[in-house]
Amino acid sequence: MTGTRISNCFSRLAPLLGAALSTAPADDLTLSGGVARLSGSVVSINEAGVVELATELAAKPLLLRDGVVEKIVFSSRNNQSEPPGTLIELGNGDLLPATIERLDKQLLGVVSPDIGRLDIPRETIRSIQTGIRRRKVVFEGPDNLDEWTITEDARKNLTLENGVISANGPASFSNKLALPRQFILRFELIWQERQTPNFQVYFADPLLAKGEAADRYYMQFGGAGLEIKRESSRGKRYNTIVILNRTRDQFPDNRMRVEMRVNRDTARMELLIDGESEGEFADPIADIPDGSGIAFVSNSSNGVLQQIRGIEVLEFDDSRARHRAEDRGDAGRDSLISREDDRWSGDLTEIRPSSKGLVFVFKTDFQDAAMEIPEADVSTVFLADAKTTKTKQASHPFVIRLPGYGSLRVTSCRIVGDKITAVHPLLGPLTIRREGISSIERTPQADATSPEP
Repeated sequence: MTGTRISNCFSRLAPLLGAALSTAPADDLTLSGGVARLSGSVVSINEAGVVELATELAAKPLLLRDGVVEKIVFSSRNNQSEPPGTLIELGNGDLLPATIERLDKQLLGVVSPDIGRLDIPRETIRSIQTGIRRRKVVFEGPDNLDEWTITEDARKNLTLENGVISANGPASFSNKLALPRQFILRFELIWQERQTPNFQVYFADPLLAKGEAADRYYMQFGGAGLEIKRESSRGKRYNTIVILNRTRDQFPDNRMRVEMRVNRDTARMELLIDGESEGEFADPIADIPDGSGIAFVSNSSNGVLQQIRGIEVLEFDDSRARHRAEDRGDAGRDSLISREDDRWSGDLTEIRPSSKGLVFVFKTDFQDAAMEIPEADVSTVFLADAKTTKTKQASHPFVIRLPGYGSLRVTSCRIVGDKITAVHPLLGPLTIRREGISSIERTPQADATSPEP
């Protein structure tokens, strides 16, 4: 089956479609190249990869041929319940949120709220992480300009509509939050076509009077690229943390999604641009900023429009990422890391239920009796001899995203009604509730493991 031929007219229709369907929850589709977008209700995806999309602007559903759609983000009809607290990492790097029922020498039995019961061969599992919880939201907006501190000079250049702050000329706005020691800051910057962006974003900022030296971080993005600096109240005032050659011509849709993961306890931060990590960086100054403010500055000229939207601040616990990334030791043995950072090497003989919850039975070479460790005390388990898949990327062209940081690369994907069927290289055929899926997207050409969500 082939779809109706889709031309460049979608680039012109996408904003109109988004406006027409804004009154009801709609699936959001990103088309090839990442510039054009469509909104509507995805009716189906067939075996040939053709996406059937119902919109209010067409009497019949549109048929988008295979390769036209890069990503589908499903609407707010998705299940908003708390995802499982355990994350299973498979041998190919995929992540499955699930609740453990048992583990023996051959199989791990789990229950997924969206897939059902699964018996996963032990040899296909790389790690098990427990105690995973949804990150606490500190701030999400913007919803109202009154929640921001704005100078009178800047206020005349600022407007807020549909969650987007627009600055028509130079302007700044700030907010003091209950910023935790470890936090994630996300936002999207948008600028006019053929105009050079000029933004500054301050974080961990004490929000002192203008011109007063402060301990804080800031990012600036303009014609020369992107830079993160550390301002200090003592000694050298401005210190460069990282400079990136990320110029406006690398963003054809004139927008950039930024995520900062900051751990003030370890004096380190990670920068992600459009979901891709640009690296982890250390604070060069000993006195770590303890401010709780964020501030956005538009340095554009009068009459030049710049916008900021999708501002989020979340609580961040990087222990899960640290444990997954660290050297596990002998890969031929199981390893267990506790929540107190104790580490053991040996054999995880079983996971079994008890009257007080799951128990991890772990045998080391240094004790005659196996340890029985409650699930509440376990952080991460690495299993020996995980079976990896080294098939070419073309054999699993889709990624299914699940709530709870789930990410499954599959060889095929088909939507019929409220069910999605797919084939996973390690888990086999799967039937997944549509409401339990956050998004479906095509994988990049490089066959890399799924990034940290």
